[in-house]
Amino acid sequence: MKRFCRNLLLVSLILGLHSGQAQLAYSPFVDSIAALSTNEDILLLERQLSGDTTVTVDGQVITINSRHYLSTGNTKATQFIFEKFEEYGYTPEIQYFNGERGANVIATKLGTTYPNQIYIICGHYDNMPSGPTAPGADDNASGTVATMEAARVLRSIDLLYTVKFIAWDEEEIGLVGSNYYAQQALANGEEILGVLNLDMIAWDSNDDLEFSIATNPLSTAFSNDFILTNGYYQPELSYNFIDVTASDHSSFWNAGYPALLAIEDWNDFNAFYHTPSDDIPILNMTLFGALVRASIANIASNALNQRFYFEHSPIPSGVSTEPRETTLVVTGDHVVDTVNYTPRLYYSSNGLTFNYLLPVKITSDTFQFEVPGFPLGTTVYYYFAVQDEDATMIATYPAGGIGISPPGTETPNSFLSYNVDYIFNNESCSENTPLSILDNSSTTDQIEITQQGDLFDLDVLVDITHPRTSELRIALISPKNHAILLSDYNGGEGDNYTQTVFDDEASLSIEEGTPPFTGHFRPEASLDQLDNDPIKGTWKIRVSDSGVPNSGTLNNWCLHLFYKDTTVIGVKELLSIPDFTLMQNYPNPAKSSTSIKLRLKKSERINLNLYDSRGTFVRTLAQGYFNTGDHLIVASISDLEPGTYYYTLNCDSGSKSMRMLIIK
Repeated sequence: MKRFCRNLLLVSLILGLHSGQAQLAYSPFVDSIAALSTNEDILLLERQLSGDTTVTVDGQVITINSRHYLSTGNTKATQFIFEKFEEYGYTPEIQYFNGERGANVIATKLGTTYPNQIYIICGHYDNMPSGPTAPGADDNASGTVATMEAARVLRSIDLLYTVKFIAWDEEEIGLVGSNYYAQQALANGEEILGVLNLDMIAWDSNDDLEFSIATNPLSTAFSNDFILTNGYYQPELSYNFIDVTASDHSSFWNAGYPALLAIEDWNDFNAFYHTPSDDIPILNMTLFGALVRASIANIASNALNQRFYFEHSPIPSGVSTEPRETTLVVTGDHVVDTVNYTPRLYYSSNGLTFNYLLPVKITSDTFQFEVPGFPLGTTVYYYFAVQDEDATMIATYPAGGIGISPPGTETPNSFLSYNVDYIFNNESCSENTPLSILDNSSTTDQIEITQQGDLFDLDVLVDITHPRTSELRIALISPKNHAILLSDYNGGEGDNYTQTVFDDEASLSIEEGTPPFTGHFRPEASLDQLDNDPIKGTWKIRVSDSGVPNSGTLNNWCLHLFYKDTTVIGVKELLSIPDFTLMQNYPNPAKSSTSIKLRLKKSERINLNLYDSRGTFVRTLAQGYFNTGDHLIVASISDLEPGTYYYTLNCDSGSKSMRMLIIK
């Protein structure tokens, strides 16, 4: 890897699937394919490419002591990779550049159904330093070996999409080989669906099995698929996000293709980088093997088009204790099983123990379910599970669950939910947009809400076309004239807010996001400041442009209000409301963060503490004097070990404990 910088930046990903989007499924078949690459296979190739053992190239036994781009060893490495691709049954090619000094080695497996649509798995094979000994075991024999292993185990599998296995040359002097290929592909009109670039994937000094991902907005869907398949096939891996362009993925970003970089943890970087000591003994084979198999599984899943498309309108919260009807629409290239194991809806009142329902009606690709009624005060969690008629793949909605025949017996990490309570939904959008956003001026628009009620929760959707989001300040103004700053000059040189949802429960803040900010982000100021305010009245949005000459358009904005209609509660019900209510955290099981709602009948001082399964105090989640009404506590738990925990609310009116399950 050519290392230009080490500046860290969180990149916003949309790690949940929304209505109508595709979702890669789990497949035991893909699991078995990835398992064909063993650590022993990986290590042998690694030793051969790093000069730790001899190899036969062009009929001669040699040792590849260096792969520096000016060394004779690099030419031998080119031939070694070429002959390995031939051994695996491919007809490889060498793409020369720089007057035939540089050489990309390419093996192609043609897709049976979509031969002109391409996935690429790749890594660079040239290395540093320039002396006579340059093993480059981690940088980047590791990524090249992963590419070669993918070619080996997928050689006999009929793939629907074309896959190219490419070893780049001259990465270390400026991404020369990959840039040459990407520009040629662009000029030739190649339809590249995704590029998985593997660079330095074998160092892990603290054995935490964490690696880093570099992605960009264009590559969001492709990156989400990579993260999802990691969870299916190598769940022991964890990841973080970085902003790095110093590897071959950025050549494809520059050409307008989706691509990502998978690399060892940027915070635990190879101490022997670009030295002769970057050799076999320093490699962590546990991380290395897991990332190789995860990469193979991802490329196989994509190339086999193992996807379902889900459409579902979430069940709304409301006061009714009667059963709820809901539908799921499932489409895709794979036929859904409607005979042996029909789609299921799993539901739970505690997020831990799930029952399942079968469809009450099936019409083509639409499945109708009826969820039982629950008493007031219940939060109902649910998810769907579907498998194909050949029992080769299964997906859940939301994503992440597995289990086949029957599908979905292992839950996803998050669920859909609704409240059986005096809580109602109102989604209102502007009737005045689009409106121009002019230079050095403010654009104001309004939405009129006529319903009576007190706010329980609020999300704000904003869609803005603007070439430089860093010039924009966006604020929401409530009917009581309370201004909430949503976003303040975020995004640098980036373009647009595209279907951006400001949501207090989002995992990333808007400051951590990158344009076009698609998905859910926490606003600059918390929207829960408006909780218990009346929703009726005029809501306004104000978009201020501070620069020139970059005008734009407020395309649309919407309010999603959850509110309590107190007019439906009679005197008897009001008297029966408890002094305080502590609700089940959501999601539960939780992974990196969770939300806890509590309700106070009167203002009082509270302490909300977290304890482990042995009753040992872990931390305070909230404390202080809280007003009457509903409160939402968002707690970060990413640092906690998996297991059972308990959170306890102590206040003047009493105390209550609830169980929380943390998974990784």
